Amino acid sequence: MRRLVAATVIGNTIEFYDFSVYGTLTAIVFSKIFFPQSDPSVATMLVLGTFAVGFLSRPLGGVILGHLGDRVGRKPTLILSLLLMGGATALMGLLPSYETAGFAAPMMLVGLRFLQGFGIGGEWGGAVTLMIESAPMHRRGIYGAAVQTGSGLGIILSTLTVTVLTTVLTAEQLLAWGWRIPLLLSVVLIVVGLVIRSRIEESPEFEQVLAGKKVVRVPVVETLRRHWRTVLIAIGMYIAVAAFGFTQGVFFIGHLVNEIGLPRPTATEANLIAAVFYLLFTLVGGLLSDRLGRIQAYVLGGLVLIPAPFIMFAAGDTGSVPVIFAAMAVVGVLSGLAYGAQAALFFELFPAKLRYTGISLGFQTAAVLGGGLTPIFAALLYQSSGSTVPVSLYITALAILMIGSSLLARPVLREEARRAEDVSDLPPVAA
Repeated sequence: MRRLVAATVIGNTIEFYDFSVYGTLTAIVFSKIFFPQSDPSVATMLVLGTFAVGFLSRPLGGVILGHLGDRVGRKPTLILSLLLMGGATALMGLLPSYETAGFAAPMMLVGLRFLQGFGIGGEWGGAVTLMIESAPMHRRGIYGAAVQTGSGLGIILSTLTVTVLTTVLTAEQLLAWGWRIPLLLSVVLIVVGLVIRSRIEESPEFEQVLAGKKVVRVPVVETLRRHWRTVLIAIGMYIAVAAFGFTQGVFFIGHLVNEIGLPRPTATEANLIAAVFYLLFTLVGGLLSDRLGRIQAYVLGGLVLIPAPFIMFAAGDTGSVPVIFAAMAVVGVLSGLAYGAQAALFFELFPAKLRYTGISLGFQTAAVLGGGLTPIFAALLYQSSGSTVPVSLYITALAILMIGSSLLARPVLREEARRAEDVSDLPPVAA
């Protein structure tokens, strides 16, 4: 289990390191490197569009890699996803700028961003599935939360890297070559991840599916035919968490720099503080899901998420660094609870033979609607109103959807629990 925890956490760390690095660089440098001849507001929208491309490819990655994971195995599919997402990120660090290659530079960026999102599409679902299928039933929440800590670790690692660079380098050095360093560092994470993942075993539950010849020919078709309502519920449950996370990590960081006038290092330090508390309370959310129940813990996470954007933007508008830092600690606490309870909840929504595909579809589609599009919506709402209040109200509406979807998931959990108890048709797996 220790090796398994390390293998799943490192993959999730790489996933969020890659996406967080890209998001942070999007907020502070990419508009100048890849769209330098555009109007500043137009450049911001264009670079946010390239940010969204990585999300649009995630459901496709979830379908194809989920297909492999439910037919071939969790372990080999996770190794493939690691190579795809880490390799694409490292190659971004070798791209020419717009000044060097012209329009080809942003086109190559878009292509690699699409490949990065494709690989990430199969990472979370596989990591959660492999981990919890191997965990004791009464501790699924905390083991699932252990996988989720990879997000906090990835955000911390990426934010530290960018903070150091923005502190040590001048603005000219950062734009000239410094932005490449955090992208190229992904190579180190890939090597570590491959070494660890090569030493883990396939999950016992999937081996039972193989032994019982229960493998589904086309998992995505079976999932959408028999469990389409559950997929919709999963989307509704996660969209608010994704929307707030990327509003904070992308739009709010850019807002602090471009609108409030804070230095880039200060803005990234604020994000780092939120990530630390987010990481800690992700584990608390997992513990609560084991103690209180999956639905109760997740609904609690949805309720405390409602005030989070109001607190964040109100603190940002003060321009006071101590106030912003304190508010970001609170924001990390409020947003970490739901994310910690999520893994075990999503896991228990789908049967083993369709689990990789099912939870990947729900999670990644919500990531598109919530994470990929929200920074663009937030920018449009802010530009049209001149206020962050509409952005906060948008997050609030999604949090209400999250709570309602969680309550609808209760009968699904009961049905899947009943089916899981009836395993008499599956032969035992040899020790």
